[in-house]
Amino acid sequence: MSAVRISDAELVSKYVQGQEAALERLVLRHSEALIARIFSKVNDADVSQDIHQETWIKFVRVVKQGDYKEEGKFAPFIHRVAHNLAMDHLRKKKRSRELSVERCGDRVLAVADDRMNAEELALRTQWHKEVKQAIELLPDDQKEVIFLRIYAGLSFKEIAEETGVGINTALGRNRYALGNLRKILGVEI
Repeated sequence: MSAVRISDAELVSKYVQGQEAALERLVLRHSEALIARIFSKVNDADVSQDIHQETWIKFVRVVKQGDYKEEGKFAPFIHRVAHNLAMDHLRKKKRSRELSVERCGDRVLAVADDRMNAEELALRTQWHKEVKQAIELLPDDQKEVIFLRIYAGLSFKEIAEETGVGINTALGRNRYALGNLRKILGVEI
């Protein structure tokens, strides 16, 4: 191997010209730092490896489409791609979490009061069942806010962060959800 270190720009240029070995050298040169950066975001070794691979696939696509402009800034570019993919993964993970009564718990609706008699407890149980069924009829964005607010006990600020929307949007979805629940149940809540 040559004692002279070939720059990233030269390796990219050689890769563009069809020399696959140049890409291999870029990968070997930057992989350790990229994986460490990704892992610092996602905190999962397997996911870090997957995102690392996606990073290089994205780079290859950009190069093959002729969209990569070499300006002597390859390292910042590839790190930015890795960072963006890690953030995309975290956003998707946050949004794809299952929202269900089981996940959030029946913390609010299923708490029994020791002072209730059997009839009151049965009525309360039936009412909670009807409320849960009504919640299932809501649009997904409204259902999500209701579950996070009532079952998970999150503040509207936390709901906004969890769902990736603004606090006013979270408040609006809650307001619409409560209005829809009133219509579905035919009561004031």
